[in-house]
Amino acid sequence: MTVGMDQADRHGHQPKGHSMQLASPRGRREKGAVPKISKGDFAPKDTENSPAVVSIESFEYTPAYFARWKVSASDWMLLLVISMAAVVVRCYKLSNPANVVFDEVHFGKFAGKYLNSTYFFDLHPPLAKMMFAAVGRLAGYDGVFDFKSIGLDYIAANVPYVAMRLMPALLGAATVPATYATVRACGYAMDTAALAALLVCVENGLVTQSRLILLDSPLVFFTVLTLLCWSMFWTVQDRPFSRVWWAWLLATGLTMGCAASCKWVAFFLIPTIGLSTLHDLWDKIADQSLSPARWSMHFGARAIALICVPVAVYIGWFSVHFAVLSTTGGDAAALSPEFQVTLDGAKQMVTDRDVYYGSEIRMRSTNARSGFLHSHLHPWQHDKGSGQQQVTIYSYADANNVWVVEPAYNRTVDTSQGLVPVRNGDVLRLRHKTTGRFLHSHDKRPAMSNDKNKFELSGYGFANFSGDSNDNFRVDILEGDPDIQGSATELQSIYSRFRLVHTNLHCMVFNSRKKLPKWAFEQIEVNCMRNCLPRMSTWHVEHAFHPNTTAGAPVRKASYRPLGMLGKIWEYNKLMADSNQNLIGDHPFAARPQHWPWLRRGTAYWGGPGRLIYQLGNPLIWWGSLAALAVFATVRMVLFLLDKRRIRLQLGGQRNQYISGAGFFALAWTCHYVPFFLMGRELFTHHYFPALWMAIIVMAFTVDLVTCRLPRLLRSAVYVAVAAAVLHAFHTFSYITYARTWTKDACLRAKWLPTWDLDCEHAIGGLKGTVPPVAEPVFVDSKPENGVDQAVPKAADQVSNDPKYVQPEFINLPLDNGSGNKMIQPQLVQALPADNDDQAHNEL
Repeated sequence: MTVGMDQADRHGHQPKGHSMQLASPRGRREKGAVPKISKGDFAPKDTENSPAVVSIESFEYTPAYFARWKVSASDWMLLLVISMAAVVVRCYKLSNPANVVFDEVHFGKFAGKYLNSTYFFDLHPPLAKMMFAAVGRLAGYDGVFDFKSIGLDYIAANVPYVAMRLMPALLGAATVPATYATVRACGYAMDTAALAALLVCVENGLVTQSRLILLDSPLVFFTVLTLLCWSMFWTVQDRPFSRVWWAWLLATGLTMGCAASCKWVAFFLIPTIGLSTLHDLWDKIADQSLSPARWSMHFGARAIALICVPVAVYIGWFSVHFAVLSTTGGDAAALSPEFQVTLDGAKQMVTDRDVYYGSEIRMRSTNARSGFLHSHLHPWQHDKGSGQQQVTIYSYADANNVWVVEPAYNRTVDTSQGLVPVRNGDVLRLRHKTTGRFLHSHDKRPAMSNDKNKFELSGYGFANFSGDSNDNFRVDILEGDPDIQGSATELQSIYSRFRLVHTNLHCMVFNSRKKLPKWAFEQIEVNCMRNCLPRMSTWHVEHAFHPNTTAGAPVRKASYRPLGMLGKIWEYNKLMADSNQNLIGDHPFAARPQHWPWLRRGTAYWGGPGRLIYQLGNPLIWWGSLAALAVFATVRMVLFLLDKRRIRLQLGGQRNQYISGAGFFALAWTCHYVPFFLMGRELFTHHYFPALWMAIIVMAFTVDLVTCRLPRLLRSAVYVAVAAAVLHAFHTFSYITYARTWTKDACLRAKWLPTWDLDCEHAIGGLKGTVPPVAEPVFVDSKPENGVDQAVPKAADQVSNDPKYVQPEFINLPLDNGSGNKMIQPQLVQALPADNDDQAHNEL
């Protein structure tokens, strides 16, 4: 918490304007006594026998801007009033609208999956979703309602949606008194704390987000709670290793782990708390009164509380997640086979272990989880291609994934002594069992790349043609199972990891993970690539069978080993990282980080006749907090330059308090905002909410600084004016926060910026407010069942890229699964339509 704060003069000189609490004449305070520290005073550092023996010559000081906060009766009264107001603001007309809104499509559905114990994948950690499921269960939700599209009626389906919305609303309300407590813990007066709480209470964006079944309200709640606990920890620095000291330190780690278990945005708390901790420990190294053993105790305590505890909490919630989701589901196709076999109802793969010449095999891409090497009787159609038979990757096991192992072109193997195993370094060919054509590569560019190091893979051959040398591939076994003898030297199902190297082109069969066009049934491209890394060119045999094995003779079998809990958590988080990285596109409500602080635009959530929900913040609070950050940066720079000239401004006695308190929250804002500029994925305004809360704290501190030397009456007038302005703005935009009925003229007047794309046609007097449009049915290819495609109505998350697509009376707006993007399940990215030959031929 000390990052950015001014230190006392390193030579022991006390800055002007500050009192000094020295030790008693005997050099030691009474046992258990606590030095009286007023705002801006300095407290003695911890020592091994704290309270310490100190002398004027050796005394070093650390700013005690986080003086211990003794909660007064007035504080309790204000906290009560603030809490009641926050509950009213968050819960007002919580049942409106009684329809599925925005990403409730996803998170409501996930709650049902938990209640039915059916596995699903989501790109966010599980805690917030499990909280919704728990509330739903308590309220009587049976998990049957599927939340499949925006606008579905909750009341008709008897869904306890108000109770499920109440949980994030109460968490959002709890951030308001937590804000008050945080500011008070930083040593500020009640009026400044009340102002900060009011700003959080009437911030329209935070209110909107906390009234729906979305993940951001739990995220912001645990983030605020983490920084509150950290602030309270700094108020007890004069009582190291006491119970209250340990309580606040451990609470910081606990809440940080819970925040990270809601959304990964909370990982930005790590540099926030980490930099503060490192600065503190660095100062303690310079404290000569602190023994190395005592310093090691401080280091160990922080390592346990701020590293071990959050990691344990994160792992613990994932353990609960997997314990609840015990039954296999459609999303399990994206998992590794080792993961899948841990789910109830999953197919337990048992196959022949040894691969021989003549074996029929099914090869799986090991690391991409995207499926099997596949071919079908349809040609490549891209301009660069050969027109030969397509070879792709397909997510589901079917007959077109089966290949027969044969000797290399113009070579034979001696089978007179029995079956011949495939060994490391063997050159062989793979014949597609269904079509009879060989896996083949040549000097043609693949469909999805012009890279000169990538070559097309195809199926090649025809009647009475024995093939050519471009059918030859070498088996390079990368690793085997250390517990299975021979798996690193002979090709074995499941246990051997290998690459296929084309002997003429010296390229490897490579999973590009790129989706092919519709003429290739949107399956995944596989090509032959030179100089590629092993990760996407590693394969293993999942199924093997040789038709000439002796009947009744023992055949060695292989099966996948189930992953342990830590292995499942590691794999799931890697899949989450891949999914986040792949969230790219042209979502109509995407916004880059440079547009967030000045509130360039919001996000449309829902629209009905005369009403809409448009997530837009309170502009006065957003712009005021941005201005406060600029003021802090300017003040800090001016003070730094003046200090170099030995001119030390005290800012009306508020220097240490403002620089240290606002400095920490400015650091927290930076850690929660700047990293987004490094992300290539689509981003949205709601990603700014944690940083916004920190900017609001800086805004309250800045108002206090500006008014600290004013007469009490004038200072109060400024506070009242700020409060009145933000309340007026809150009321102005409450129509789109609460889905209140308003007119088109009022909507147009609320467009303070031309970039705010409010759909005023949904207001009274607008076209959509009087004549609700009707959706036309849209049909898409569904997941294959028994190899046959089915036509089904397109779900909301599949048509959401068209903002004009509407259901009766409601806009069906783009969904973003809490990340601003259409929910992309792994199997929708990598699983592919069936390629039934007759139907596909008609399509071609």
